[in-house]
Amino acid sequence: MALAGCSEAQPANGPAPEIPRLIADRFAYPVGPGESVTRARDKKDEWYDAQDFGENNHLGEDWNKNSGGNTDCGEPVYAIANGEITYAADAGPGWGNVVIITHTLPDGTEVQSLYGHLKAIEKTSGTINLREKVGTIGDGNGRYICHLHFELRERHCPSWDMVFVGYSPVSYGWVDPSGFIDKRR
Repeated sequence: MALAGCSEAQPANGPAPEIPRLIADRFAYPVGPGESVTRARDKKDEWYDAQDFGENNHLGEDWNKNSGGNTDCGEPVYAIANGEITYAADAGPGWGNVVIITHTLPDGTEVQSLYGHLKAIEKTSGTINLREKVGTIGDGNGRYICHLHFELRERHCPSWDMVFVGYSPVSYGWVDPSGFIDKRR
């Protein structure tokens, strides 16, 4: 029996329609104009990987502008592929602003990209497209010379959907970002 002004619950008409996910079918580097930057062209395309994945137990890559110092502070940082922003916040001392984007590959596999030490975050939620601006390069709340700390993670990474440390001898679940991108340009 329905009360005045209330309707009785209606039976469901099957499962809710699935919202289509944005597919990440192409990748590009997170810095520089257009899609011209690659690790293979370090120092020839205005950007270089100052500390590579795995070097000194580094879990990502540190991207700097060739002009040195803080000359890249405020430069735009771009999404490496289509995806969904799953984290965007100030992650505290050393990290500064961080954005994490989940990317769904054509085969349904998911990977995440992390953009750390951002001066500003451009977009905090929702979908994002390849080369859409994520934020700007910063200095980790004054702890470092300006640069982009950039990571790429597989679904089984123990730090999926969260900010961890930038260095660890345990790198299970992290992948070489440039190697991954270069295979999917």
